[in-house]
Amino acid sequence: MFYENVLGFTGIDQGSGAVLKKGAVELHFFLCSNQQQCENTSCYIRVADVQCIYTDIAAKGIIYPENKLQDLPGGKKGFTLKDNNGILLRFVQETTG
Repeated sequence: MFYENVLGFTGIDQGSGAVLKKGAVELHFFLCSNQQQCENTSCYIRVADVQCIYTDIAAKGIIYPENKLQDLPGGKKGFTLKDNNGILLRFVQETTG
């Protein structure tokens, strides 16, 4: 599974749907039978150290050059990648506040 093997999450039993956990972060997934809806979905993941996460994921060779770590509007820094189902994952760190 992408989230376990690539991102390092562990599946936990929470009943229906899929729940994955890594440290204090939990991701909850539910079945969506509409492929177009799934492929047009994104997830915003706020992190404390985006550079560390980017370095770890980039070493696995799954980040496209146009999705590299960059400064974003609103005093943020982040990058994006797609999971194995086409869901866009946005990893973002607030750099001002």
